[in-house]
Amino acid sequence: MPYQEADRRTMWLLPLSGFVSGLVTSVVTHRADQSMLSGIVFALFLAGCLGILGILHSYWKAATLIVITTAAYFIAYGAAFGIQLRYPEIVRQAERGDMGSREPASPIALFVGGLVGGFIVLDALMILFSREKTFRGLMRKVLVGTVLSGILGVAGWALRSSVGSGVWHVFHIFNLTPPGELSPRTYYHGEFDYGETTRLYSVYVVWQTGLAAAVAVMLRPVKAALKVGPSSLVKGTPNSSPLKR
Repeated sequence: MPYQEADRRTMWLLPLSGFVSGLVTSVVTHRADQSMLSGIVFALFLAGCLGILGILHSYWKAATLIVITTAAYFIAYGAAFGIQLRYPEIVRQAERGDMGSREPASPIALFVGGLVGGFIVLDALMILFSREKTFRGLMRKVLVGTVLSGILGVAGWALRSSVGSGVWHVFHIFNLTPPGELSPRTYYHGEFDYGETTRLYSVYVVWQTGLAAAVAVMLRPVKAALKVGPSSLVKGTPNSSPLKR
């Protein structure tokens, strides 16, 4: 295909895979009680999409990316949980956990978690696939993407009333919400607000879609450098197969 068409494909396919991954993660998070499935879903979607685009064509790189991206979820979760445990005052008084309600993550904790997770994922992607020749250029891209990743964590939390609520209502139609949960909203110390489930739905969808879009932008030079025209398929160049040993 022409370079322009390949570029457009990269720019819409990666964000779309992130969006679908966010929806699937939202389901398995509560079905699997935040098990390893919650971290591996995004890793599989990301690796699969890069394989379809012809950017990822090595089994060892695919395995490395999946392992690192899965680990990034747990490290980011631990960082967010740790900072909220260390500084409980970052959670609004009305939302602090008690015997009747679980405490949702604070925006500050989500920003830190987004920073950590984004840095690990983007750093791995740049090392594995980037054609950047200088360390400074490589780290500049990673750091910009990392800050964006932290902002996406906060944005996901803030969009709970739109994105999170919308996802919750769609899931509820298909009986995919947690058992016994009849509304996306709940009480926190007498205040009526959106619950932890709705907030996590929003964070997963917004963060994974946004990070996948950032990956698309960062890997555009890699995709542009690939010879993906019909002639390469006819001649049997290495890029004619998405994966090779």
